[in-house]
Amino acid sequence: MEVVPEEQVKPIEITQSEQAPATSFVQALLQEQVDETDEKKKKKKKKAKTGRQRELDRLTKETKDIFETPDELNVVCKRIDSILSPHKKQLLAACRALDKYELGSLSYEQFRLVFRDHLPQLSAEDFFVLTKLFQTDGTAIDYPAILDGENGNGILRHITQLTVPLPTEIILEKKSTKEPKRTSNEPLLLDQTKYVTIRLRLIAFDSFNAYPGHIELTVPDHISVYALSKMVIDKTDFATRIITIFREKTPSPETCLNPMRSLQSYDYTGTYVNGTYKQSFPIYTLYYDYPLGMHSDCPILKCDYYYMRKFTN
Repeated sequence: MEVVPEEQVKPIEITQSEQAPATSFVQALLQEQVDETDEKKKKKKKKAKTGRQRELDRLTKETKDIFETPDELNVVCKRIDSILSPHKKQLLAACRALDKYELGSLSYEQFRLVFRDHLPQLSAEDFFVLTKLFQTDGTAIDYPAILDGENGNGILRHITQLTVPLPTEIILEKKSTKEPKRTSNEPLLLDQTKYVTIRLRLIAFDSFNAYPGHIELTVPDHISVYALSKMVIDKTDFATRIITIFREKTPSPETCLNPMRSLQSYDYTGTYVNGTYKQSFPIYTLYYDYPLGMHSDCPILKCDYYYMRKFTN
């Protein structure tokens, strides 16, 4: 047996280049795990909204102006109350049946199911406003506050008393003592707002002058047709959300007034307040109509409305 001299035996050296593959492999595994985690997070963030979430987003956007405008919220609250009032006892009993632990509240979905089954005529927008006004912790609905008469007057508690002067009793604000100079021939204007008196007649009953749906409103001529339609709904208490106003008795696209335009833009121009008692303003007659919102062929329900439409147009 041949013996190798000790000086000829060389130790095995592991160079840095030979260690690199193992280290790189471990790093690659770790990086792959990090990338996989990031990908899962991205997929979670990009998860599509459900139909219910999209519906809530739409309602939030559509009712934003209502919550920001007190007079519009007043109109909506009164309309909801007029629809709720005849059905409060029935709705309250249904809510209590679902409230197993007598918490005095229901989830949004439970409350929605009650109204879907017992009050389908309440629109989705009005229902959304109602639930927003009576949410207790962001999700639960305080149904006794809405439906139980012993807990107050329901949604009417959210009515804001607006200090709007009557048309015949317009209060002029006290002007600053430093008023701009004017020529001797220039008339003194006590109020920079022009007012008009609008006589609105329901088309179906135009031939009946004593019909209570014919109303008269004195308003600034710069208000929009949309605002005027809301005032008609508020004044008449019709169970409708839509009023269409026409310049003539015959409804058509040509005679329909654009709700986004002002009365003044249609040449319904008013006059300034002169400070006299019971001052009269320019009078204009407009006509309005609204959808009946029923698909029944019952002659008793439809005769008063459609009979007159047939023979007066």
